[in-house]
Amino acid sequence: MDFVFILVGLSIAWLFMYKIKWLFGFGVSFWVVLIYTILLFGLSFLMIEVNCGNPKMLVFLRMPIISFIIFKVLNVLFKKIYKRNPENTAWVFEKKSIQDVIFSMLFWLLGVGLPFFLVML
Repeated sequence: MDFVFILVGLSIAWLFMYKIKWLFGFGVSFWVVLIYTILLFGLSFLMIEVNCGNPKMLVFLRMPIISFIIFKVLNVLFKKIYKRNPENTAWVFEKKSIQDVIFSMLFWLLGVGLPFFLVML
């Protein structure tokens, strides 16, 4: 079960890799992802309170909200600078602009690595 908490904690990273368009803008998909991350955040506290599951693994349910906030901040900055959304460079084997590659690397470092480190503290 502990492995499932880690996989769910990486859900924003999964969206970034496969359905990045769901993370852009402020449409219906934005609200669905936001509500999902808030529910996971609250569920982690609730499950720790009622001693359901390993408390050291339940904190991974807090990662999606942190990753989502970091993604939105990076996306807003990218849009202000380059006047467009970044393109996904995860599954593309052709040359992309360096800005898109840097955006992807920053998200993986700050949006996945940093929350992973924070919840492990």
